Amino acid sequence: MNFLITTDNEYKNELNLNHIRFKEFNLYFDNGWQVYDNRIKKGTTNNYCEIIYINDLKINHNTMRDFGLWYNQKTCTNIFELENYLPVDGEITYNNGWHITYKEGFYKTTDKIFNTDQAVDFIKDILLDNTKDFVSKNNKELVVFENNGIDSLLSRSVLDFLGVDYKIYKIEKLKYTPLQKQLVKKYYGFNQIQLFEAPTCIITGFYGDEYLLRNPGYIQSLIRDEKIDLVEIFEKTESCYMKDFFNKTYLDKCKKITKQTKQKVKEMICNDIQVWHIDNTFVFSPFKDKRFLELLNCDLDTTISQVTDGTISKKLIKYFNPELSKKIDKSKNSIVPYWFD
Repeated sequence: MNFLITTDNEYKNELNLNHIRFKEFNLYFDNGWQVYDNRIKKGTTNNYCEIIYINDLKINHNTMRDFGLWYNQKTCTNIFELENYLPVDGEITYNNGWHITYKEGFYKTTDKIFNTDQAVDFIKDILLDNTKDFVSKNNKELVVFENNGIDSLLSRSVLDFLGVDYKIYKIEKLKYTPLQKQLVKKYYGFNQIQLFEAPTCIITGFYGDEYLLRNPGYIQSLIRDEKIDLVEIFEKTESCYMKDFFNKTYLDKCKKITKQTKQKVKEMICNDIQVWHIDNTFVFSPFKDKRFLELLNCDLDTTISQVTDGTISKKLIKYFNPELSKKIDKSKNSIVPYWFD
């Protein structure tokens, strides 16, 4: 789901993308799009893009746009950085120049407080809702990579609960295409994507940390004050699912993080973009859903137990498929995948 739209007729197509013209526009795009007379479209139910040209040019997408978007005077693309970045609550059209609008109330949530059991029920319903909708409209082969991370297993457990067929795939040592090499420079998720020749959808755990209260940076930004410090909480916790990962990746970061407003944390989460469809490889995650921003209202005990030990996520896996609970790694990212560079 990669594209570049430009009025620059001198643009060099170094990534060897597909190319068509919409009147004054050169439109470059990767494989896997449906091409019509005045539009192209690609994606899944909760992660799609449509570029349409009638009287003006519009880029339509799902509410939670799942790809970065950059623009300058002549060009708009999600492949590499340009002068201006468009946050996910922004929309862009072209009519004698690019025009930006923002969705009012995009980050708005209620003030309802969740305890652990309420959070489990809340998440359960959304995961089922998203997965059912995706499966009902999917026509691609479904693949789950061999992965015992808590988010990947939770995505997989929902499929099991619904009786959905999928293949378990052992990811190969990655051989990057020029496009993937470009994307992985900024978006780490493309370092975990196996490209397939035939249209294939990977069921992933992407965004589980961010939307389900397990990203230590965001939680530190949310709860830190003169009395509460996630660094001290992890120091006092002898053993938990996130401890080794926290010490290796987030300890120094969290020491420098100051408290942010809940609004700011919502913006950081929603604009934390990781991966999207590339060529004939599609990606489904049930976690990237704006409704999950409500979880920032969880009570402190629930928030701490989730960010340290994944308590909520473990309860959900046990509900959807108890057998997968036995596969959960004792520690997050304790083993570097063999296929990483």
